[in-house]
Parts: sequence; structure tokens; C-alpha cells
Amino acid sequence: MRPMTLILKNIRWIFFDLGYTLINEDGAAFGRLQQVCDSLGELGVNTEVADLVKSLEEASERYDPSPFVSVLNQLIPDPEHQDFVRKSGRYPKELEKPYPDAERLLVSLAGKYRLGVIANQPDGTEARLRDYGLRSFFSVCISSTELGISKPDPEIFRVALREAGCKPEEGVMIGDRIDNDIKPAKALGMQTVRILQGVGRLQRPRTADEQPDATVKDLAELGEILID
Repeated sequence: MRPMTLILKNIRWIFFDLGYTLINEDGAAFGRLQQVCDSLGELGVNTEVADLVKSLEEASERYDPSPFVSVLNQLIPDPEHQDFVRKSGRYPKELEKPYPDAERLLVSLAGKYRLGVIANQPDGTEARLRDYGLRSFFSVCISSTELGISKPDPEIFRVALREAGCKPEEGVMIGDRIDNDIKPAKALGMQTVRILQGVGRLQRPRTADEQPDATVKDLAELGEILID
């Protein structure tokens, strides 16, 4: 089935989230979850990666702001134990990689629109995009850590729009999470596209203000509604 087509009249800018939108975080996420299992085992809590994934999916479906924090609260309420788990091991961000269709899509879009990033990311977002060979596609790159503001705070979207010189109605926000990407962007007057990747795919719109203008299963399908 062909995805719902957006009405892209007067659209000048397309803004992307990164994690589970353009970048597949599974490798890093599963690597970190194995470390968490090992740390929990030292505390006498025996669990497996599959169990943690199931709990993370349930937390995402509930719209918990931080599914990982919710899981820790459930398994080890003691703050000292939680601190131990957080500090043992590291998130192997080098295991993240762009989805196979990411570069192809950006090449196609760059000839029609201006492109930007609005993402909750740790330090080094632009350097990682350069390593992926994707930085040159984006005229604006707004990262939460560098800015000191995180989604869903509407100010991070306003900053991106101001830097782009883009009116909200001239922009489209593309992301995997209803709470962080779709709802706040839509509230500002942007068009929105939700992509069903990562645990965010389990969120379901509860009200009209959480309903995206279009929903796609992957980047290939996204290309069908953005490229004539």
C-alpha cells in the first residue's frame, strides 16, 4: 500500500531527527543493554537483553519520557544501585550506523528542499554526521547537548526554525517519537511525518494533536511521499 501523501505546498525545509530516523541505533543499544544485564547480575538481579527490550518497549508504549530510567526504577529502586549500573560500562555509540536508504534519500531531497537536523544527541553530533558522510546535506544542525535544550521543549524547534529562516508552515519534521517529534512540531504549525522504527514505533496517537500528517514504515517509503 502506498503511504499517505503529504500536501507539501510551500514547503521549503525538511528537518530530521537522527536516532531511529536516519541512524539505526540497534547495535549500540543492544551492546549497552548487555552491559546493563552484567551490572544487574552483580547486584543479584538476573535478567536478559530480551527482557530489558520488552520492558523498554512497554515503557515507550506508555509514553514514559525516559524508558531506560523507568526500567531501572522498576528493577532497582535504590538510587545507589542505579548509579552503579549507569557508571558501569559505556554506550558504544560507534556501533550506530545510518540506515541503508539514508544517503540515497538525502541526495534526492537535497535538490528540492533545504535540510536540517533537530535531535536529542550527546556531544559530537556534527562530527558523527561527517563520519557517516551525511553532514554536507544539512544546512542547519541543532543538537540538544550543544544547545542545552532537549525535545520535546518547543524552543529547540524554534531555534532551528530561526536559524533556517523558516516559518513553521514551511517546514516538515520527521521523527520516530510522537512525544518528542510529532506533537511539539505540530503544535508550532509544522507538518509532520512519523517513521515506525525503534521502540518509538509502539506509541499510538491518543489525541488529534498527536496524529502525524503521514506515517511511513521506513526511509524508502518516506521517499515516496517526499519525492515526486
